[in-house]
Amino acid sequence: MEFKQLKYFIEVAKREHLSEAALELNIAQSAISRQISQLEEELNTKLFRREGRNIYLTEAGQRFMTQATKIVEQSEQTLNMFRHEQEAEAKRIKIGYVESYVSQLLTLLIQKFEKEHTTTLLPMRQSNEALLKSTLNRDLDVVFVDLTSSLKKYNEIEIIPLFEDNYQLYVPKQDPLTATVNPPLKQLNTQPIFLMTDLPQQLIHLLENTAKCTTYRISTERLANYLLRHNRGYVITPQYIALPESEQFVRLSLAHTELKRTLCAIVRKDNHKPELTALLKEITTLLSHTSVYH
Repeated sequence: MEFKQLKYFIEVAKREHLSEAALELNIAQSAISRQISQLEEELNTKLFRREGRNIYLTEAGQRFMTQATKIVEQSEQTLNMFRHEQEAEAKRIKIGYVESYVSQLLTLLIQKFEKEHTTTLLPMRQSNEALLKSTLNRDLDVVFVDLTSSLKKYNEIEIIPLFEDNYQLYVPKQDPLTATVNPPLKQLNTQPIFLMTDLPQQLIHLLENTAKCTTYRISTERLANYLLRHNRGYVITPQYIALPESEQFVRLSLAHTELKRTLCAIVRKDNHKPELTALLKEITTLLSHTSVYH
């Protein structure tokens, strides 16, 4: 029994006329007759009785009509449900990002884009590795990650370089390092280093191996201020996070060092959501604010 046979049967039963049903279904009358005959043969019962040019349901046909209608209605409801879900999914663009300058501009991006388009942007923060996996698995549409050479081996993704994140160092005012112009990372080996950001693992390795230091992750300006005032160590922040000015510590740029990262957006090349191209254009306009470091 095929689904199309049920639809042909229902149409004939409603119209009680083969040619009218064929006209409505836009198929040949002979095709309908053949399908009805196959259905009756499979069920081993007569579904219609013929009187002249009209045909009417038999008692068995009436019972079958009840069941066939339920099956077709349930199938159409299921198809409509999935169709609506797909339409709703096409109006949602899921964004993934690592902790970076992107997180500072994400609210602006969402507000500006949703004001001009009907698509909803859904942000999610994850690690570089998790974001790449989610992109490849089609769980996320646009992802902001660190630009690394390993990304280039994935032919299925498009890479859009965006900007460079640099860092700055806060040291207690009495520390000898304040007298150094453009201190190299290896001179940071006298104190513990507290990070007010989630650095990529390769940058943590770079910092710890070059400076021969131990790094600790902290999350509040208040704690950073306390550590600096009490000469407990150095504090590193990205350039977009600035501690309030104080007479008790000094800020030094690390832009001259290897401690930097380039952020990019990645998207699957076969992702054809309707407003994805417009979003990528908006991302490029908003986030390509500095020269890209390779």
